[in-house]
Amino acid sequence: MGSARSTWAMDRQAAAAFSAETASVAHARRFVRITAAMWHLEPETLADTELCMSELVGNAVRHTTSRRLVCRLWSARGLLFVEVDDEDAHDIPRVERPAEDDECGRGMLLITTFASAWGSLPHPGRVGKTVWAAFPLPR
Repeated sequence: MGSARSTWAMDRQAAAAFSAETASVAHARRFVRITAAMWHLEPETLADTELCMSELVGNAVRHTTSRRLVCRLWSARGLLFVEVDDEDAHDIPRVERPAEDDECGRGMLLITTFASAWGSLPHPGRVGKTVWAAFPLPR
């Protein structure tokens, strides 16, 4: 929600950059846990956020030609946003319907299950996109 990020008043935000390699999935989860602790997020919100970030980073590592990723958490209007910026505007994520025995293809299906909304926005004037998901924050 790049447009929301640029127009909504944020309550808080955090970002971290990682190389687009498999080890960065674990680094991104750690980034979420540290941020969640500082923000005093509920355990359920942490679990959903960590899973979402892990899937988005894993997808960017596996399916794009990116060398660098930016992971971002921010909140506004009672929602927590999880974002991953990559350097590939062509590989747009989509929900797959994998067969029971398939080992891959469930990432965006999981995000669809846990997030209130998700999407992808191209970066105008530069290469890449932002893939995002939104979660309601407990009141």
